[in-house]
Amino acid sequence: MKRVYIIVEGQTEEEFIKTTLRDYLSRHNIHDVRPIKIGTSSGHKGGELKYARYKKNIEILLKSQSDIVVTSLIDFFRLRTDFPKYDDASKMVDKTARITYLENAIKEEISNRFFIPYIQLHEFEGLLFTDIHGFDYLMDLPKKEKSEIIQIISSYSNPEMINDGADTAPSKRIVKLIPGYSKTLHGPIIAQENGIQKILDKCPRFNNWVKSIIEKAA
Repeated sequence: MKRVYIIVEGQTEEEFIKTTLRDYLSRHNIHDVRPIKIGTSSGHKGGELKYARYKKNIEILLKSQSDIVVTSLIDFFRLRTDFPKYDDASKMVDKTARITYLENAIKEEISNRFFIPYIQLHEFEGLLFTDIHGFDYLMDLPKKEKSEIIQIISSYSNPEMINDGADTAPSKRIVKLIPGYSKTLHGPIIAQENGIQKILDKCPRFNNWVKSIIEKAA
């Protein structure tokens, strides 16, 4: 059984892996799951994730050990245009097909059978809209805003399809509806309260990614 290293951009995804995904993978006898947070700039002070940095970190990990699976959990929302074949992918109307095309292009550049390129459609926060239960954790959530969240959940059988508009992306909706929302604090907690199985059941691309990790790590 191989260990699993997951490249992430920020603390939210890092905590999600530690609190939710790691426990699920352990049920499949994968007990060493490590989120690897990489800086989006040379000074590690934020900004967009450059493809060159993404590629470099993955290749270093793959060369460092032979008994690991390396993958990533990064957002499609505001993905940099320097990712391979981005221009070709941007011409595709279907967002799922576009991301799959990008992942395949990355796989062509980083050719290793233990590497799984993964880009979340549209962003991590979409996974939070799988159930209202996680939002119930926020005890002071106003009734009107809670009703709007319920409406969003009921409108998308697959929350990964919540669009990527500047004002309507999942993260933008959450910030607008939840006073005092902290991405790094509340995001992983909402996901944990909803439960990994609910996320897997309602988010097919995420589910397929997790399945591929289990298969590669076997």
